[in-house]
Amino acid sequence: MSKDSDETQAAPRKFKLGPLGNLNQVTKGLAKTIRAMADGTLDSQVGARICNGLGIMRACLETRKLEQLEARMDEIADRLARDRIGTARLRIPEARRPDDDEAHRFAS
Repeated sequence: MSKDSDETQAAPRKFKLGPLGNLNQVTKGLAKTIRAMADGTLDSQVGARICNGLGIMRACLETRKLEQLEARMDEIADRLARDRIGTARLRIPEARRPDDDEAHRFAS
């Protein structure tokens, strides 16, 4: 059986990851790459290189997010410490000086 030269084969669809600006998008890109390797759309060697790069991106984004959370926790801890000090100062009564009458009463 011969093929007619007029028939055109559909070109394989180019693999595109899409945006990779946040952790969720990178995770979706990893999943898409793995699925493309599994169904044969993407060569496994190329896919492995993409997955390696996306894994590094994911680690960087997670580290950045952890650093942001740590800074936020430090900020909250500092605010709580300041509030506790302020509250403690309100609870401590000021030293009371005895009136002149009381001072004479104790002196006698």
